[in-house]
Amino acid sequence: MTRRTPKKIAFIGSSSIYGRGDTELGGFVQRFRFRFEPLNPKNLVYALGIFGENVVSLTQRVSSELSVRRPHLIGLYPGFNDICRIGGEESENTVALDFFRQSILELLQASRKIAPSFVMTGIPFDERRTTPYRDSDSYFFQKDAQLYSQVVREVALSEGTPVLDFESLWGPLEIIPLLSEDGLHANPVGHQLLCEQTWDYISENYF
Repeated sequence: MTRRTPKKIAFIGSSSIYGRGDTELGGFVQRFRFRFEPLNPKNLVYALGIFGENVVSLTQRVSSELSVRRPHLIGLYPGFNDICRIGGEESENTVALDFFRQSILELLQASRKIAPSFVMTGIPFDERRTTPYRDSDSYFFQKDAQLYSQVVREVALSEGTPVLDFESLWGPLEIIPLLSEDGLHANPVGHQLLCEQTWDYISENYF
């Protein structure tokens, strides 16, 4: 059976989809768009990122925003807003792990009703600059990020949803040169790497 190449691709998620940290070309999705859209007049890439969004809000947007855009392929980037600890290092995560697990399940199911979907794990970050984050009362810990990313993998596996595992791809790398000054988001070099990894993944699995 011949595989049908998607022409409309939607990426939806938090600030990394928006392009936070890329002061040159607006993020890895925008870089993907610059490469993909010139290949065919019918090619479209939607970059639907909102800074600070959690998985519950993301699920709501999938249903409302993507149903009208009718993409052929959806990339989901939950990010790490759910792991944030507000008020101190010992505060609870913004979204409890069990609730996060159920929310990821609902996210994947909602997305799959619209189009074939894959989910992306978040990139590793520099904990020295995220505890606290930008001199605020918000804290992001790698132990939380790893735990919640593992939940994403487990739920995706149970649902048959493919995973673009940035956490694993970036794990062996020296990440400091790839991160922006806030230590949480990729810089232009990092976003270019994310673009290349996304291109390779989609090309191998969907083109």
